[in-house]
Amino acid sequence: MGEQKVNRTSPITSRSFAPQAEHVRTCEVWLIKQRQDLIAPATALLELSTMLLKDAQDRGEEEFLRDQQQICGSSQQLVTMIENVLDPRTLAAGDEELAHRVRHDLRTPLTVIIGLAELWLEEAPAKLLEGFTEDLAAIHASSQQLLASLDAILEFAKTHDKATVDLHADKVKPIRELVKTLTPQADDAVVHVRINGSVLVIDDNAAFRSIFARRLERFGHTVATAENAADGLARLRRQPFDLILLDILMPDRNGVDVLKELKEDTTLRHIPVIMISAFHETASVAYCIEMGAEDYLPKPCDAVLLRARIDACLEKKALRDRELQHLTQLIEERRRVNELLHVILPDPIVRELKSTNAVLPRRHDEVAVLFADIVGFTSFCDRSRPEEVIAPLQRLIETWEEIALRHEVEKIKTIGDAFMGAAGLLRTVDNPVLACVRCGVEMIAACQAMANGWNLRVGIHFGPVVAGKIGKRQYQYDLWGDTVNTAARMESNGVPGAVTLSAAAWEYVTHCCRGKSHGIIAVKGKPPLEMVQFVEFTKA
Repeated sequence: MGEQKVNRTSPITSRSFAPQAEHVRTCEVWLIKQRQDLIAPATALLELSTMLLKDAQDRGEEEFLRDQQQICGSSQQLVTMIENVLDPRTLAAGDEELAHRVRHDLRTPLTVIIGLAELWLEEAPAKLLEGFTEDLAAIHASSQQLLASLDAILEFAKTHDKATVDLHADKVKPIRELVKTLTPQADDAVVHVRINGSVLVIDDNAAFRSIFARRLERFGHTVATAENAADGLARLRRQPFDLILLDILMPDRNGVDVLKELKEDTTLRHIPVIMISAFHETASVAYCIEMGAEDYLPKPCDAVLLRARIDACLEKKALRDRELQHLTQLIEERRRVNELLHVILPDPIVRELKSTNAVLPRRHDEVAVLFADIVGFTSFCDRSRPEEVIAPLQRLIETWEEIALRHEVEKIKTIGDAFMGAAGLLRTVDNPVLACVRCGVEMIAACQAMANGWNLRVGIHFGPVVAGKIGKRQYQYDLWGDTVNTAARMESNGVPGAVTLSAAAWEYVTHCCRGKSHGIIAVKGKPPLEMVQFVEFTKA
């Protein structure tokens, strides 16, 4: 989509009217409204007479049928004349001769309709046509009303003085307000954002392709053309476009079929399409709109109308593109939030949080808790550059996370260089203590493999814990209880490069591990505890 240009223009036209022309403009707009008000009842009169003609054909009364055909023909003539002859610009010019001729030409079909309707209203009972009287009366009343309205309009058009007409009269005042709305003042002009885009014109007529291309280029758009449907579809698949002007009648393939293919193609369906054709058939236009076309333009097309339709379509596409971009950003943000949640919280807790918007605190009775801490890490930080500390620590913790996942140990958190995990907490594990031992052994090996000479202490205890989510701005899933404290004491009182277990935890791995007891050890904040150092696995 091209750059957006800001123009201060009227919503209807780029011309602005001088204050002294307000009288003239008000009169013109008033005549336009009256002409519109005539077309609606005249069209209704035509439809009513058409239905009456159909009923007369079914009845078969020849004289009645002949007169109804004349009523219907006069109604059609009236609609055509109102649309084509009653031109407000001509009448506003004050041409009394033309106004007189228009008065005569428009009154003639109305006089015919009124006369025939009156005649058959009188004769219907005698000819056993009482069933038609209601429609005949409606036609007669509508014609009389139209005749009165026509006389009022023509009288106004012929006699009014554009310099002195009372613009505050009740019948003119609403029009005056409309003129003010359509005529922006210098200090409050409407800010209209015009969007320049790339447009593809698909039309088999070379003259029309040239006309559309030259006009659109003057409007500031980038234009490409295609002489048939196949060429147009090929261009659309080679390069992006913001808008398509698509002819309906083409020799190789009609525009309706092309529109259908575009809307079925997931890569092209978002491009707005304006159908263009000299074939003015309402059903075809409606069908194209139903199939997804944005709009329809006749050929030849008025330049002002073409520009307005193009601008409207490009503006809507720009809005849709921004909405799609925002939606894509939201999806990406949601994905990143989801990833972050899985980094912060264990998977089962994330699922619970998403489904219930809460995480219930729980007590778990048989959980193995593991603590690991790098020996001498604080002094290493004090004598090393930040990049020498963070980069290897990041690699090591990522390795620990992989090891824990492999042994079904849930990572609870890291605190500086310390790692806390648990087995048997959120998923069933055959032997939680053995899972933590295997995890601890591999964690120590990974730490000792680092080139900086780091070593690791690991402590394990088994027992009940309380688990839950804490924090509002930064979630954390944590464990509390004596089991957690005891596991931490096993680590802090353990041997570097070894896994140390409490006697209670050791009981669960004696059948497959050999250990070395450190005897009863005084532990800070607790009664003396027996500590056992893991030596090796005796069974796989």
